[in-house]
Amino acid sequence: MVSIVFAGVGGQGVITVAMIIGKAAVMEERNALMTELHGMAQRGGRISVDVRIGDYRSAIIPIRSADLLVGFEELEAVRNLGKLRKDGIVILNRRRVHPVSMTIRKMDYPDDLIREQLEKFQVIDVDADGIAFKLGNKRVANTVMIGALHSTGVLGLREESIIRAIQGSLPDKLWEVNMKALEEGKKIVPLQAARTK
Repeated sequence: MVSIVFAGVGGQGVITVAMIIGKAAVMEERNALMTELHGMAQRGGRISVDVRIGDYRSAIIPIRSADLLVGFEELEAVRNLGKLRKDGIVILNRRRVHPVSMTIRKMDYPDDLIREQLEKFQVIDVDADGIAFKLGNKRVANTVMIGALHSTGVLGLREESIIRAIQGSLPDKLWEVNMKALEEGKKIVPLQAARTK
């Protein structure tokens, strides 16, 4: 059983990634539940998705019980830390999207708050946007995140199932670049673990 919170903003593929993980679980005949929370109905609005795999009765993850938080944007990741258990893992794309409310009020991005909150958890930094740029397609950043998520081993899903779920969610012309993105994402967790030894 595993509970994952996906958090980011509109246009980052947050829901697509959550659905791919859910599809992969169903392919393995496992129970998968999902619930979405949307902020403003626009590109850049807040989005969080709870995904639970296993014998759960509710799709909603209670406070302090998620095993993983997959953050596609820094501030949105911090906003959802309350759902993560004390020894949970944060997989974080170090990207910043200034909310409309902050832009209107001419507020600075809350660097100190983000750093202070994230220090309480194990954080795996993922330069998903940078990797996607190098691969020549910025839209594969979310597949990089899937690779990093899978390589933690917490999901308990076979790589074959994840690949099939990705394949079933994308047009054929994007297949090759997404497989490269998945491979790059899979390298991140072992690499960071080696650096901390």
